[in-house]
Parts: sequence; C-alpha cells; structure tokens
Amino acid sequence: MNALYEIIQNLTSYSGVSGFESMSFQTLCPYIKSLNLFDETGTTPVGSFYGIIRCGKENAPMLLLDAHLDTVGFVVTELCDGGFLRVAPVGGIAPKILPSSIVNIYGKKTIKGVFASKPPHLQSAGESEQKMDIADLSIDTGLPLEELKDIVRIGTPVGFPCELQKMLNDNLAGASFDDRLCGAIILRALQTIDKSQLNYDIAFQFSGNEETGYKGAMTTAYRLNPEKAIVIDVTHANVPGAPDVFKDIHAGKGSVITLSPQTNRAFTKQVISIAENNGIPYQLSAFPIRTGTNSNAVQTTRNGIPVCLISVPLKNMHTMSEVVNLNDALNTAKLIAAVINQKEQSND
Repeated sequence: MNALYEIIQNLTSYSGVSGFESMSFQTLCPYIKSLNLFDETGTTPVGSFYGIIRCGKENAPMLLLDAHLDTVGFVVTELCDGGFLRVAPVGGIAPKILPSSIVNIYGKKTIKGVFASKPPHLQSAGESEQKMDIADLSIDTGLPLEELKDIVRIGTPVGFPCELQKMLNDNLAGASFDDRLCGAIILRALQTIDKSQLNYDIAFQFSGNEETGYKGAMTTAYRLNPEKAIVIDVTHANVPGAPDVFKDIHAGKGSVITLSPQTNRAFTKQVISIAENNGIPYQLSAFPIRTGTNSNAVQTTRNGIPVCLISVPLKNMHTMSEVVNLNDALNTAKLIAAVINQKEQSND
C-alpha cells in the first residue's frame, strides 16, 4: 500500500486544470519515465500522456488502460481593484463549496488565493439562503492590483492545491483524485506484472480534457488503436442524501464494475469472472445511458473498441477534499494486474 500511496502523492501534486494539462508535463513525464515501465512514451497536442509496453511479438494486439489527467478548476476572467480575481468554472463545481477555499493561481509564478467569504455577522436577513453563483464570487490574492497584473492575466488557470491527509481506516483525503488516483492505480498495477510473460502490448493513456468533453481519450485512443480498453475512473460512493442509484456503492468494499450501453458486455463479464476467480472484491453498478466517463469516447473510436469500465468509490467529488479508501484503490490495481496476467485476451 505504501508504494501506491507514494505514486498517488506524486501524481496529485501537479497542476493540470482541463485544457492546461501540458503545464504538468515538465514534471509528470520525467517521473513516469523514472518508473521504467514503458518501452515508448509520448504526449499529444490535446494534453494527454501515453506509454506503451511492447510484448515483442509482431502485430500483437493491444490492451489500453485509460485514466484522465485533467482536473476541474477555474480560469481567470477579470482582475479587480484590491487584488481580487473573478473566475469561471472549468468542469462541474458546486459554488457552495467555494467560500474560504484556498486555491493555486498558475500565473507567471504560482501564488495562493482564497475565495472571499462574507461572514454571517455581515450578511443581511435571508442572504445566506440565496442561490450562490461562481460569477458572484471573487478570489482574494492579497496583492496590489498593479503587482497582480505582472503575475496573472485573463485566461490564467486556477486549481485546488493538493496536500494528502491520511485519515482513519485507510481513508485518504485530497484534491485531484478524480482522476489522478486512477492513473496511480494503473501505474501500480503495471509495476506488479511480469512483462516477459505478455502475449500482447499494454498501453496507458493519461488522457486530457475529460472534464470538458473527453477529447483526450478520443484522440489518443485513435492514435494507439487498441483491440480492447479498460477505462478507470472514480464514481460516487454512498453518503447521506445521495440518490438511490448510489446507495449500494460503498467505500471500502472494492472497485465498481459498470454495466452500460457504453461498455462491452462480454469483456465486462470476463473481468467480473477474473475478479471472482482471484478473490478480489468488487461491486456492480448499472447506467442505462452515458456513464460520464471516457468509456463512450474510447468505445466509439475508429471502428469501435470493446470497453470495460472500472471505478473507485469516491466521496466529495470535484472538491478540494475528495475522500477515497486506499483498500479500494489497491484492489483495483490488483484487478487490473489480474486481467493483464491472463495469457490471452478473449476476442468476444
């Protein structure tokens, strides 16, 4: 578990608001290369990283493992008197979580800011019940406007900082688990396999632009042209007040395998069988239409790619304090490794 934690700690430390993923490449690429997992690595113009493990056999089929690199965040829309910034959301963010939240502002240098909060002592009657909009909020940088203009401009990305916090019962809190956590899970799974026994190539894509339209997964999958793919993302763990569709998804009870029109039934059944044969805990979920992940983008690339979607239960998604159980992450890595260790991939 310590090895997985160290990878999570590393991957969640980089900037990478959707559309600005390339800001992470200078540190991300050397780190992943230092793991000595891949025979080939590269990046794409839309902000994806990819790595390939070659089995050494001519015209070998490929299994693709997908997680997305980008995170939700903000983009600066206005610089205001007093050193305040106005921002617009990048991806889905609930405004009510933002007052008093600390953010990183990725200008010429990275500076801290805090979403301004009006104390209850200063609010008029009924003001606390009014609907909040991100456009009505501002970020306090603590800098004079003229000094701020030298660092930040309109279009500068803003994101949640990540400082991992270990909690009780192997729970972990931090930002960017959606979906850096799943990138770490894939890398950890690849560390545990015997590459000399592979009969097919393995590709990892850390795709960009998932939070804003799945463009990275679509374009990188087109480039790699795999025979099959496993998409790994997070899903909502049950919490008080959650919709009924998530009431049977529990943190600490294993990864979640999804049945959906965006996933291949035969491949998914194969993955379920592998989990059961290896004693790896899992949960099931069903979505009648889109899953809100890269599964559709990968599934509909080229002539169509059979996809299995495996998710990790997560609480507080798209906040600065997402919560995950490390046992779920570890068991997901074990499941991916078990799938890879199958001598042949079914052609169903």
